[in-house]
Amino acid sequence: MRRSRSDAAETRERIVSTASKMFLEKGLESVGMRDIMAAAGLTPGGFYRHFESKEQLICEANDAAFHHLLEMFESRTAGKPAAEALEIIVSLYLNQSQREGNTFRCPLSMNGGELSHCEPQVRAIALNGYQRTVQMVADRIEQVNKAQALAIAGGVVSTMVGAVTMANLAPNEEAAGAILSNAHGVIRTLLSVAGVGATNGAVKEKKRAAR
Repeated sequence: MRRSRSDAAETRERIVSTASKMFLEKGLESVGMRDIMAAAGLTPGGFYRHFESKEQLICEANDAAFHHLLEMFESRTAGKPAAEALEIIVSLYLNQSQREGNTFRCPLSMNGGELSHCEPQVRAIALNGYQRTVQMVADRIEQVNKAQALAIAGGVVSTMVGAVTMANLAPNEEAAGAILSNAHGVIRTLLSVAGVGATNGAVKEKKRAAR
């Protein structure tokens, strides 16, 4: 019995992992249950032994994607000064769809248009993922109070999500790169004006050099 439960848990995890990757790459609507089960090396009939519906799988797949993304950010910024960590997070997020073989993608920017038409439980997972991302950014904005940090972080995350969404619609890599570069510049300006971020240190250094 223990072995059976262990096998079932491993199979369920494999389905969620496969679905998460496929949803992020191809979209929610275009990926069917048969596609996912085949990619996971399983028979289609086994799907409903693990999930009640496609919506339940989308919820779990997106939750896993957010966890994977935020865990990667935490790993890449561990031990870094707050300003440097912010720059790393923004750079990684904005380049998520431009890097070949990248396995870290955000459901908000990859499937945002579709998520807005999904069932409430699916949208709730997406909103929770957004809030977790905002909190992670806000935790690295140290020069202002918590409410201000959350407001700034909300602007940063919304800008990143919108930029990647538009870059995915761009007709070519040059246009996509321009969208992402412009967004990065806006975020750097926002952080600098607010007195936080990597650019703040650079501005202070220039002022000292000019004296």
